[in-house]
Amino acid sequence: LFHTTSEKITVVIHPQSIIHSMVEYVDGSVLAQLGNPDMRTPIAYALGFPARWESGVEPLDLFDIKSLHFEAPDTDRFPCLRIAREAMIMGGTATTILNAANEEAVAAFLEERIPFTMIPEIIEKALENVTTRPANSIDVVLEDDANSRAYVGRLLSVDVS
Repeated sequence: LFHTTSEKITVVIHPQSIIHSMVEYVDGSVLAQLGNPDMRTPIAYALGFPARWESGVEPLDLFDIKSLHFEAPDTDRFPCLRIAREAMIMGGTATTILNAANEEAVAAFLEERIPFTMIPEIIEKALENVTTRPANSIDVVLEDDANSRAYVGRLLSVDVS
């Protein structure tokens, strides 16, 4: 997805979790990767790359599926989708800042220091307050990752409830 503009990415909700990715080609055709909704498949792929390992997952039976369902995402219900698209449009290290802020906010949620619903607010504050720069070197990316984590750390050290 490097060098891909936000306009070329469409988020689709597929509640059945059978289609794991899709790519649309210039001729309008779509290539989809389908499989049973079982995390053993992507884990085996990640561990065995570039080879494909036996995952222990039953093969997908297309006759059992009958139909596939899709929905447009609700950005009111899932505000982080909107925030991620805004970060892509901002460019530079904005997506790095978003990712670092998200990781820190999720960690705080898992430690029961913040409610789940506060995660998007923390990410937005990081994007508003951590300076975005052109991502022209790994050093800049790593610095802005650290800057975002430090900002969120300071933010969470204040009473956030």
